[in-house]
Amino acid sequence: MTTAPIESALRPLADPGRAVGMAAYMRDQFAFLGVGAVERRKATRGLLPRTLDRELVDALWALPEREFQYVACDHLRTAESAPADWLRTLVTTRSWWDTVDALAAPVGRSCTPEQMRAWARDDNLWVRRAAILHQLKRREATDTALLAEILAANLGSGEFFIDKALGWALREYSRTDPAWVRAFLDTHRVAALTRREASRYLEPPTGA
Repeated sequence: MTTAPIESALRPLADPGRAVGMAAYMRDQFAFLGVGAVERRKATRGLLPRTLDRELVDALWALPEREFQYVACDHLRTAESAPADWLRTLVTTRSWWDTVDALAAPVGRSCTPEQMRAWARDDNLWVRRAAILHQLKRREATDTALLAEILAANLGSGEFFIDKALGWALREYSRTDPAWVRAFLDTHRVAALTRREASRYLEPPTGA
């Protein structure tokens, strides 16, 4: 499949004024059409293939406007598993938190625990962030031993996007097992940002 049907659906919806604000929010790293998520998904409904189309994803990733990478992520969220090396290329190409976070679930669905352990120690911070977030929202199905190992491997990095991701992963899992998260925080030295994010849903200890 080519990108033509998707471009034909989205480009007429372009809002230059809105695009300026969207680009500014992403620190002017990417061009935008100015199409929001709701409008984007409505316009592309029925246009994305049901099975994984790597050529389409690569072509969308190469287009200048950021919304096309978001469409690619929409496709990957519902497609079957994909090769880990290829997903890593997407994570490390035109990288920022928006696409990396959207890729975390497809990464988690496709990659083995061994691959995630390796990603958690990768030189690329976005690869590490994807590993940290790959079990997000798994709730009771979370592999807590793997989660703890990946989190511990990234403590003390001093990287904002890593410290934030650590806190997000802990905060999300605290909805399922707050005692586990509290124990992790009690036994590890974590950045103030991580602790603040992780503690949002935790009740203060008794007697505090």
